[in-house]
Amino acid sequence: MRLYLLSAFALFAPLSALTSSTSEVELKPLCGGPFQLCGYVEKEGETLRIPQKYEVAQPFSEGLAAVRIDGLFGFINPRGEIVVSPRFQSASSFSGGYAEVRIDNASGAIDRSGRIVVPAQFHRLIHFSDGTFIAEPLPDNPSSQSSQTGRLETLSESTMLSGRRVAGLYHRDRGWLTDSNLEFSIFDEPQRGLIWAGRRNEQGEDQWGLLKADGSWRVSPRYQHVQRVMETHAVVNAATQPDLPPIERRETVRWGAVDRNGDLVVPLEFAYLSYWRGGYGYAKEGKTYGSDGRQNDVREGIVKADGSLLGGQYFDKVDICEDGTLPRARLGDTWHSVTPNGQLIPDQLDGEPLFECDGGLGIFRRGEEVEFRVAGRAVGRFDNTYFSKRDCPGPFSARRGDRWFYVLENGTVLGVPDGFEETYSFTRAHVPVKVGGKWGVIDRAGSFSLRPRFSKLRPDRNNTFAVGEGEDTYWINASGNMVEQPVAETPSPQQALTCEGGLRFFQRGDLWGFQDQSGHTVIEPRFRALSCFQHGVSWAVEPGGDGWCAIGPDGARREAMDCSETYYPISVSHHYPEKFDDDPFESSVLWNRAWLDFQAGNRDGPPTWVGDGVMSGVSYSVSGGGPGGPGWLGASIGGSQFAAKQTHKIAALGIGDEIGCLGRWSASYLRSGRSYGTTPMEPFCREVTGPSTSRGGCESRAHGPWPTPSTAPSASIPSNLPRGCIPLPSLRCRRIGGVAAETAPAQGNYAGRTPRNGYGHRARPNCTAGRASA
Repeated sequence: MRLYLLSAFALFAPLSALTSSTSEVELKPLCGGPFQLCGYVEKEGETLRIPQKYEVAQPFSEGLAAVRIDGLFGFINPRGEIVVSPRFQSASSFSGGYAEVRIDNASGAIDRSGRIVVPAQFHRLIHFSDGTFIAEPLPDNPSSQSSQTGRLETLSESTMLSGRRVAGLYHRDRGWLTDSNLEFSIFDEPQRGLIWAGRRNEQGEDQWGLLKADGSWRVSPRYQHVQRVMETHAVVNAATQPDLPPIERRETVRWGAVDRNGDLVVPLEFAYLSYWRGGYGYAKEGKTYGSDGRQNDVREGIVKADGSLLGGQYFDKVDICEDGTLPRARLGDTWHSVTPNGQLIPDQLDGEPLFECDGGLGIFRRGEEVEFRVAGRAVGRFDNTYFSKRDCPGPFSARRGDRWFYVLENGTVLGVPDGFEETYSFTRAHVPVKVGGKWGVIDRAGSFSLRPRFSKLRPDRNNTFAVGEGEDTYWINASGNMVEQPVAETPSPQQALTCEGGLRFFQRGDLWGFQDQSGHTVIEPRFRALSCFQHGVSWAVEPGGDGWCAIGPDGARREAMDCSETYYPISVSHHYPEKFDDDPFESSVLWNRAWLDFQAGNRDGPPTWVGDGVMSGVSYSVSGGGPGGPGWLGASIGGSQFAAKQTHKIAALGIGDEIGCLGRWSASYLRSGRSYGTTPMEPFCREVTGPSTSRGGCESRAHGPWPTPSTAPSASIPSNLPRGCIPLPSLRCRRIGGVAAETAPAQGNYAGRTPRNGYGHRARPNCTAGRASA
């Protein structure tokens, strides 16, 4: 077994490497090594303070951190000493002196000494304030209970309060304080003892009020929509004439805001009121979309703390920042800054840099436009679309009207005077551009190496270009000469079978195990299939076994962790794994064995993920491999998705009174052959103007393109499909950290092969709600 078991004996050994100042240093978890074990380093550096010996290490909170040892969670202090012995299936961080823990698939609570103060008898038990918890009873059907072996979120971390309609307030000593038929949403800091609580009325509509930690109502249920406090105000809405029939009543919904005590201080008078930041609220004069789904030309306002409009009027556009600058307003084509007394003065941001690259190229604000400069010299003005410092030193794609240009690192502008109709990201020596409806290829001097004459042309590997599509596709170089189709570099079987951290799958007979990089056996080949180590365990199937069970670095089963019926190294949204057997367990084993066989060069093709035929008709082969091997892969265990290097951000589209939302899906995925790539998909909407509510309400100012009219938003799709727009009024928003978050879209990022066709995002600071900074 070599020396890999030494780490296990270090758990209770003296930590002589730690200094007496450890408790004074803020620590953060860091995982790595062959078994992906975790320890702690200084937050402002990489000095290791607590060795990497835990399967899971959560951040410190209130002086303690939850760690997993041999499949069970306990707590350590900043010196690495175990203060609560590991005996829980999972655990939350401490919040307000309590932590949620799981015992026998039920949640209870402990105090800082590890004493159980609320027995494990709930599905979830999230501490709220002063010994009061948001408690969700166990389901009636025990089979629907989850073992919840992952991290349990605290109230301040929770993104899942919305949708829990069978919860109530429970006190550690007094028991239930309310009925258990409520839904909760964060109002303010938990220690203030106030939380939004909602329930359905007879018409099936949400009614939200403000509960105190003792279970009494500070504000009785009356609002249809609520948000958490942002600075000093929380936005709400309600029907101002609740006795009208439903359709007419909906037309009377107005927006206002409450203060931190829940008192209505901004009257319910606005057609729309969104976030509150920088001391002001953002309002609209009317609805963004009409009943026919068409976008209205709606003016915007800046709302003061007393509910009056700053400047006494609505503007064509407003921009409210929280960085100390004055709010801005546009009338016609001119932007102004607005003083606290409502006076319009010259725009303070005009001429300010969005950012400057190290090479000297900078992008500066100019009203509705941006100006590129090199060493103080202006080289051109363009529309204020999306620009990111990540694209430094250049080239940058810049739009003027419906035409595209390139601005090179030295300030040279390609495409003048008329621009290009469509372009791709300029990442190599040549790039395809569309002029007069045809595609050609230019070099970095802006000269055509291949005149526009192709209906379909896209860049491929090694500075080659694919002409046409489907079976008729052929490949050319930048001069137009035909070449062989470029083939992705194929890793060796040793590379393809190497996990993150260096362990390598190896086979003896029909069974698999692990070797280190020197070829020494770490885990004997006695498993039909197994996974790369993540969080100190590998999921493995022994001959004759009937489940995927966790094993540790010694190859022994982690008895404290439940086995799972299925395991897959990646999960693809709206797809299901290729079926190898009618039995789900056996099919998952055969699928993983096919994947291992392919990596080892013993199978012609990899296993696939098949589109569900509803949200996606596309199938993907799963190949992986290469330096670092398949270790980047996450896992889908028993239907629960683990980290697969994929993120979901939320964009939204409002049509009439309906809200349509979708995720901006960025996922590492595997293409045919033995290569993989990354596909950041552009969101369907450009700007989310309101934070999420308890039901995820949000709104968009404008929709953007989607790569194909017939493909659902969560599906990754080939870059050569035509673009179009799809309305999705029936989808609902999801709650992400209390805000309907939209990050700025990546332009042309499908492996460098997504054409630009007029879609962009305004490059401003992190001012408008829902927009993440670039």
